[in-house]
Amino acid sequence: MTLRRVRRHWPLLPLLALCALLYAGGLDAYGMLGWDESEYASIGRSVLRGDGFAISGKPNGLRPPVLPLSIAASIWLNPAGGDVAVRLPNLLFSLLALVVVYVWISDECGRIAALLAAACLGMAPWFWCATPLALAEIPFIVFFTGAVAFLYAGLYRDAGWFAWSAVAAALALLTRYTALLFAPVAVATIGLALVLGDGEVRRRLTSRQFVDAPLWGAAVLAPWLLREHITFGNALAGVARSATQLQVYAPALHMPWYFYFVQLPQMLSPPILAVTLVGVAWAIIGRERLALHCVLVAAVVLLWFSCYRYKEPRLVSSALPFLAVVAAIGLRRSVLPRRPTPLLTAILVALVALMTAGSFRMARPMLDLSVTVGYPAFIDAMRFIEARTGPDAVIVSASVPQTFWYTQRRTVDLPPRAQLAAVLRDVDWVVLTNFDGGQRPYGVELMNLPTSADEAAGDAVRFASGGAHVLLLRAGWLKSHL
Repeated sequence: MTLRRVRRHWPLLPLLALCALLYAGGLDAYGMLGWDESEYASIGRSVLRGDGFAISGKPNGLRPPVLPLSIAASIWLNPAGGDVAVRLPNLLFSLLALVVVYVWISDECGRIAALLAAACLGMAPWFWCATPLALAEIPFIVFFTGAVAFLYAGLYRDAGWFAWSAVAAALALLTRYTALLFAPVAVATIGLALVLGDGEVRRRLTSRQFVDAPLWGAAVLAPWLLREHITFGNALAGVARSATQLQVYAPALHMPWYFYFVQLPQMLSPPILAVTLVGVAWAIIGRERLALHCVLVAAVVLLWFSCYRYKEPRLVSSALPFLAVVAAIGLRRSVLPRRPTPLLTAILVALVALMTAGSFRMARPMLDLSVTVGYPAFIDAMRFIEARTGPDAVIVSASVPQTFWYTQRRTVDLPPRAQLAAVLRDVDWVVLTNFDGGQRPYGVELMNLPTSADEAAGDAVRFASGGAHVLLLRAGWLKSHL
């Protein structure tokens, strides 16, 4: 931005500063990193140490590179930062998401609507609570929203934006493989543009820029796909594995199709959801072009994931920026004064203050009281191992990424029961828990094996917090008792 443009859009800066302050206060939330977070963190640290894109020496094909590489950069800048250094990139991605939404909306709907859209997104309780998590949803929102915004600009402004849309979509895919959803979103967006548009939209869709745009995205994806092919013999190994996750996860759990619609008040907050519904009505009644496109994108995301048996709010988080835009346009068009006045400024400040206060009441209890399953027993157990083993020690654990991240010791997965004795010859400790859903069933049985005498002798060490239990067994002792 030029200096003149920065001056024109200066109200965004206080909002970014407010959000940065609020988000920073939660970077130490949840006690410890969860399984997925530890995977990203472990890969980032391994990359930084020259051990490759791997977890405990094992190449990883599921996690795309954007977040792990961001974490690697953060650890490099702050090597003693621990979990906070791992989570810091998401705070920056959160602020970038607000900037993306603001810039997209400001050109078409003005600064006030853009500021409201950024505020609605930034103050959404789910967005606030997700910022301290070292997960890919927040950076994915940045690139997915950017891809849609550039596609919209290509349809209605200049065909040159199609290439940027393809690049943003490729970066979204390098963040989360669910970016494949951009394909149906793009088809729906183009379809709506053809219905609403004129000859200019059709001309841009037949332009050379539109035809060549996928090549730009392919160029961004090529290095990662080449790595996947060299490492796993299949350039789409990660995509293929990701595609089956929701089908096989928690097979006994069947959630209603309307789950996500019921979750929207908690994700957006009731006040923001209320103005979103006003925006939806305004978009339909007033045929507001941008709002209609945002309603369509949000609907595609929500309905697509509603078709899966297993559901959780973070899967549809990419709909939040578009719902925030709809809310902002509805407020600007139907409620707020048209011209800038001191009264309008006062109303805007009051609205942002009310959204902040309402979301604070919803987000802070989650940040203050919610902890990752197993905390602090698991952390205490990992510190025990780290203090009593050398850097060459090998640990067996059902939770490889968490154990590897917190002990900094080579960690291998708990093997099938028939292979356990052979594996124990080369390891030092075995980590068993009663809360890890990925642990093999016989692991829980082994937790009942040691006696109080074994614990007194130091061959078995228990840690407990609430209902979470962690048992450490010396490998030699366990091998002799199998």
